Amino acid sequence: MEAEEFLLVRDMFRAFAVRFRIGSADEVKPTARTTAQEALGELGLAGLRRSSPPAATVQECALLAEEHGRQPLTTSLVGTVLLAPELLRLLERAEPSAHGGTPTIALAHDLRFPGSAPDSSPSRLLAWDCEGADSALCVTPDGTVTALELGATAPGIDLLRDIRSTSSESPARVLGRLDAQEYRHWQAYALVMMSSELVGAAGSFVRLSVEYARERRQYGRAIGSFQAVQHLLADATVLVEACTSATRYAAWCLDNESPARALTAARVAKAEVNASALDAVYTGMQVFGGIAQTWEHIAHLYLRKVRLGAMTLATTADLLTTLAQPELTR
Repeated sequence: MEAEEFLLVRDMFRAFAVRFRIGSADEVKPTARTTAQEALGELGLAGLRRSSPPAATVQECALLAEEHGRQPLTTSLVGTVLLAPELLRLLERAEPSAHGGTPTIALAHDLRFPGSAPDSSPSRLLAWDCEGADSALCVTPDGTVTALELGATAPGIDLLRDIRSTSSESPARVLGRLDAQEYRHWQAYALVMMSSELVGAAGSFVRLSVEYARERRQYGRAIGSFQAVQHLLADATVLVEACTSATRYAAWCLDNESPARALTAARVAKAEVNASALDAVYTGMQVFGGIAQTWEHIAHLYLRKVRLGAMTLATTADLLTTLAQPELTR
């Protein structure tokens, strides 16, 4: 889309995020989740890449994922608004009604990309980031895409993200199969969107930490005037900038390079985010001190999101092992 048009979309989404942000864990309630998800659906963002060619670039979608991560929101943007529609686009199924409703993405029981059977059996899959969804799409390594019914709510450490099991009572419906290039694009896209949201969360939390350091006084001075605190926050800022740069480059590759090259860049970005974003949030927790350990403070909401996100789709060990192997044939 044109730059001016994207700025309008981004500003509209920012206004939504400010309106529905959560102030504490006590505000995470089913009614609030439903209301916020319905409002998100009214923005029409799920259609950004549904047309051919897509109205929005991957880079623009990644920036929206960053915005979503900046605020503590209970809405499903990555799963139902960005990932599932992109997967259906790759399958050339433009309308949600073609598969029976609003889908999200199914991941393995450890929240990594699904593997081969039996890891991809419905009883061992989780519908991830599924607020507002009524089905889940599973992509196996051979590119086969199946639709699964949702089951019971599953426990998770991220209080903002809804996770449910997939039902083994209803048979999975095969929707189609991605070829090798499409499967690489899909994996790269998923890694970039996940990384972008974590970048937004880490960057926002570091900024909150800086603001707190300017206000919190100890020994008659703002703690931000102490060199030790300044060094901590400076290092955290560098970490955020590093993973931001890697993630935005990976998004650019999806728009401009081959799927193989884009997947390599996305793996590098997720590996960087897994380490740097988490370290940046840990630093922010230190600056906040004891208040960050309380239930009422929002600090643990950011920590939970980034901590679980660093293990979602692919861990650092998974990615570094893959990156150490010869590069994929283009």
